[in-house]
Amino acid sequence: MRSILFLLAFISSVFAYSITSPNSNQGWTNQGAQLLTWTRVNTDRLNFTVVLTNQNITGFQPVVLATSVDGTLGSAPMNTPSGGWPSPGGSFRVNLVQDANNLDAILAQSNQFNITQGTSTISSSSTKGSTTRSASSATGSTTGSATGSADSSSTQTSTSKSNNAVKSEFTMSSLLAFISMMGFVLS
Repeated sequence: MRSILFLLAFISSVFAYSITSPNSNQGWTNQGAQLLTWTRVNTDRLNFTVVLTNQNITGFQPVVLATSVDGTLGSAPMNTPSGGWPSPGGSFRVNLVQDANNLDAILAQSNQFNITQGTSTISSSSTKGSTTRSASSATGSTTGSATGSADSSSTQTSTSKSNNAVKSEFTMSSLLAFISMMGFVLS
């Protein structure tokens, strides 16, 4: 009889919510919204609350990231908590719990993962007739344009310090476009 109960308990735990990311190979950053993904079966609750925990940091209080998340979606962005993301570090976990009043009623728990310093992606490209520059990060994006003719393309991923490199590249592309236009006007 005990073995049957154990087997039933084991089977029910295998077919329950399971967090697929974040995980030990794919953590989060401390900037902007972070994607939480999971799998579920039809017998799981329809909604849950998401809690960020870290038992290895003394005094770290669980942070409720979202409540009443629709479990049928399979993924949801976790917005920046009101106090901001914790400092970069390891041993973080995400718990899917019953609700905000029952943080110990865990439905699923992620593997430990790292929260790292966020980065931004900056790209610049030019084609005949137009030059476009854009910079984006977890918090937003900007785009500018100029006309002319030049052929070049580049992409960089770096911290926000690389904005000067993009400005320089954008200026160089604009200068090439201007020189090309002057050559056309003079001929």
